[in-house]
Amino acid sequence: MRHLSLFLVLLSLLTPQLRAAEAPATLRSGDVFDMKLTGMPREIVEDIANIQYTVGPDGTVNIPLIGKTKASGLTSTQLEDAIQAKFIADKIFTKPTVIINVAQGARSISLSGGVRQAGRQPWTSDLTLVSAIGNAGDLNDFASGKGIRVIREGKVFGTYNLKEISKDPAKDPKLLPGDQVIVPQ
Repeated sequence: MRHLSLFLVLLSLLTPQLRAAEAPATLRSGDVFDMKLTGMPREIVEDIANIQYTVGPDGTVNIPLIGKTKASGLTSTQLEDAIQAKFIADKIFTKPTVIINVAQGARSISLSGGVRQAGRQPWTSDLTLVSAIGNAGDLNDFASGKGIRVIREGKVFGTYNLKEISKDPAKDPKLLPGDQVIVPQ
């Protein structure tokens, strides 16, 4: 019974981190995307859909016919819903469908410290801590693999040990766009 209680306490402490790691990435300033539209006249679709949109420093994007729309902090699905709702609320279109495609190359993570090639890396939806370190040429000769920090949205998301992750790959956290990985030397 004591082990079960301890397990439940540990699980409750880890649940927010697990949810954050599985959550879809949210848009942020600088993200680039295009839109596919249906349910409206073809000439309007072509004018709106043939544009690459960039989330501005204020977290908004300027969409033709509806103006500035908050994008930062939303998933692409949430932004699709918001744009569709705005088209309907403003009585511009009655049954619009919006599909957002975020440009993958525009999103990145950064690695610093004890890796062979520190710097930015393109983010992909399957990028984990171990794969990011591998993409950076692995640890340099002065890094131990202990105390690796992942910084997410200005806060320490977690501290990791590569030996522990190699024993249990389920502990390898998925990285999100904008994450910073700091490998101590």
